[in-house]
Amino acid sequence: MALNPALHAQNASALRLCRVFETPDLDDARERISKVMQPHTLVAGGRRGGRSSHMDFLKMKGMGIGTIQFGEASITVPPLDDYYLAILCLSGSAEIRMGRDSYAVDHANGVFCAPGSAIAGRFSPDCEQLVLKIDRQRFAAFTGPRPVRLGARLDLRSPRLTPWLVALRSVIGDPDTVRLIQSDPLVAAEYEQLVLRLFLAGQEEADARERSDRVSGARPASVRRAIAFLQENASAAITLADIAQAAGVPERTLHDSFKRFEGVSPLRYLRDLRLDEVQRRLRAGDEANVTTIAFNAGFTHLGRFAQEYAERFGERPSDTLRRARG
Repeated sequence: MALNPALHAQNASALRLCRVFETPDLDDARERISKVMQPHTLVAGGRRGGRSSHMDFLKMKGMGIGTIQFGEASITVPPLDDYYLAILCLSGSAEIRMGRDSYAVDHANGVFCAPGSAIAGRFSPDCEQLVLKIDRQRFAAFTGPRPVRLGARLDLRSPRLTPWLVALRSVIGDPDTVRLIQSDPLVAAEYEQLVLRLFLAGQEEADARERSDRVSGARPASVRRAIAFLQENASAAITLADIAQAAGVPERTLHDSFKRFEGVSPLRYLRDLRLDEVQRRLRAGDEANVTTIAFNAGFTHLGRFAQEYAERFGERPSDTLRRARG
């Protein structure tokens, strides 16, 4: 049976041995997190509900692995000091913004931030982050002197990242491993090397694809993922949130990318897929009636469907079916 590499809150149970703090005071949490990371702004959301905040952090040689939870809140971080930061979610979700780009962070997506990146984030009430803080010099020891630009989005469903996720889980989920890393610097360095090498191996292909897309003007990966999802599920009841989750980006980012590269919104693209499928079935002339075909393609409002069909193809759906049978 294949090992599921997904990371959940229970997978990080061993990191509870590395608790930095636990407090109901969000301002205190911000001050304590700042000592491990860097100064930032942390503002409570509307549904904290008395939730306690906490942070666990396992320090290795030039890297640290930790968890952070502070309930519903928004955060603003000035340009990162001399370190890289990977953000994943053990539970809940987040939206991370760097410059003009937004990234969804959830069970299937993470984000990777380079030194100098300013970050803004919003976190759900049940969000618990898993963070990796990597010193710039330690990172350069694995990439060499040549600057390496890695993609910001981490597709946690990618087979190339599975070994990295499995390695992470083996560290954060086993108390004996955590204790050994804490007590033996040589072991800590070996585990750190394994995690970093697996991470870079998993990012190499994605980075090459992103460079190719920028040069050629091709669809970004998020749009390709969304289109594949729509094509596979066109007849199902789909919302914009469903498409954005499949694409791994926030709804607003997905909408803007579709308008730029496809000329229509994601839901308009879905509607056109359905209309094309209806026309194909009508032209085949094999099915009983227009209503059955429309319902099977995913339409639920027949009056609106007939109007949209006529606007797209210049005739009523019944005319298409009649001509196919004539």
